[in-house]
Amino acid sequence: MTINFNYIGLVILIIGGLFLLMAIAQPKNFIVYQCLIARSEVCWGEGNGPKVMAAYSLMMIVFGLLLMFRVFGKQEEKED
Repeated sequence: MTINFNYIGLVILIIGGLFLLMAIAQPKNFIVYQCLIARSEVCWGEGNGPKVMAAYSLMMIVFGLLLMFRVFGKQEEKED
């Protein structure tokens, strides 16, 4: 029995993991982190940037896992 992975889901999972790692480590001198946190704080209030970023990354990880294991988004088999 072989497990058939969806590689797009794996990529989304990895990106979500990296965002979560950035939210935990909080490298203040990383420009991408500063831009994402600034946008989150404008939308969700001052001081909530890291919390919102962690929540987004957890949602991305769950979505990536669901795609990776083909829970949804299954492709129909074509008949020749």
